[in-house]
Amino acid sequence: MAFLSEINTSVAEPAELALFSDPPNQVAVQKIYFSEIRPVSSFDGDTAPLEFAVPGGGNEYIDLRRSRLYLKAKITKADGTALATSEKTGIVNLPLQSLFSQIDVYMNGKCVSQNANNYPWKAYLKVLLSNGFAASNSQLQTQLYYPDKEVLDDPDPAAGRNQGLRGRYVFTQQSRTFDLEGPLYVDCFYLDKYLINGVDLQLRLFRSRNEFVLMSKEASANYKVTILDAVFKACKIRLDSGVLLNHANAITKSPARYHYLKTDIKMMTVSDKTSEVYWDDVWNGRRPSKMYVAFVKQSAVNGSYADNPFNFQHLDLSEIVVTVNGEPTPVRPLKMDFSGNRNYVTALCNLYQASEKWYKDDGLIIDRDQFSKGYAIYAFDLDPSDLGEGYINLVHQANVGVYARFSSPTTETVSALAFCEYPGMLLVDQTREIRQM
Repeated sequence: MAFLSEINTSVAEPAELALFSDPPNQVAVQKIYFSEIRPVSSFDGDTAPLEFAVPGGGNEYIDLRRSRLYLKAKITKADGTALATSEKTGIVNLPLQSLFSQIDVYMNGKCVSQNANNYPWKAYLKVLLSNGFAASNSQLQTQLYYPDKEVLDDPDPAAGRNQGLRGRYVFTQQSRTFDLEGPLYVDCFYLDKYLINGVDLQLRLFRSRNEFVLMSKEASANYKVTILDAVFKACKIRLDSGVLLNHANAITKSPARYHYLKTDIKMMTVSDKTSEVYWDDVWNGRRPSKMYVAFVKQSAVNGSYADNPFNFQHLDLSEIVVTVNGEPTPVRPLKMDFSGNRNYVTALCNLYQASEKWYKDDGLIIDRDQFSKGYAIYAFDLDPSDLGEGYINLVHQANVGVYARFSSPTTETVSALAFCEYPGMLLVDQTREIRQM
């Protein structure tokens, strides 16, 4: 027996031979429990925003990643009466998130979220870009997530060709009450560390239009979603007194630092009869780490009982490229053929690569067949990614643009949707002042 290399003569020992050692003892966290927070005042279940106040006083921390929102709701006619058996009205995908056009999060009075009414797409894209069929067929169903398939714009929930809409209809038909529970996909809820004590949390959830949330085949559709109950389940962490003392001493010298991914969404209107699109300086001088582009009907964005706001159509796109200060990224434009040839495999590979699923025994809800049937999302890695843990991408300034060409002119007005990720940091100092970077 000889070493493969004379340079390396170190010897390894499998863990199964560590017979005389013990794992470390966990004493820092004493208890984890959910504190049920109800809206600060009575609310109009039809239109009014939900507001929650989570006190941060005492010695308990908050695990935002584990915290959840619970809703109980039902679909009715506009006058509040129940749906008849024959009324074919259902709800769009991921309703726990889609019900809200905007979610504002305040920490000690400082807004740490984006004030923009694009939350449904942000939440939906985060789900698509991080989950596979295992989650889709199990835990995502707690949010009434059933993947839309085949004809995504078919508004008939009873006998239509959208399998996901039919699956959700089982729970909502004839004004049945349905309940939902799951996380919030706000950026600051992705912190991988506990939120230190002394930080009060306020949430404001603004409702989406009923025409946006509901799909109906009825000729004179006029329906609404009424929220019957709402609870924010804040995950509280009770710590050992020694840990609290150490943190109290440490924060006098340096603020608590929370690194996380910030996201943003921009939209641009593309008029009908358009063959080419150039979207200049999408992110106002900022260059993100990753970027995704999709197209959706403008009527669905505005709210329509007949259109699915999550139907990302390919629109016979033949070419797309992202430019950084005029330089194409990747080197050549991405070319596709959505005709009978169905040549778009590179775009699909790029999507798996950017979502860090490539070459792993893991995947996305989006497969090769569904990509061209409402899941056409074009991904661009602008920074090296999937290099392991323990590093932060630098913040870059640049003019990032998008150029797209269609094989045939668009037949209706659509919205170009751009979604991006970039590094962010939250600082909490001794006085519990919140700063974002």
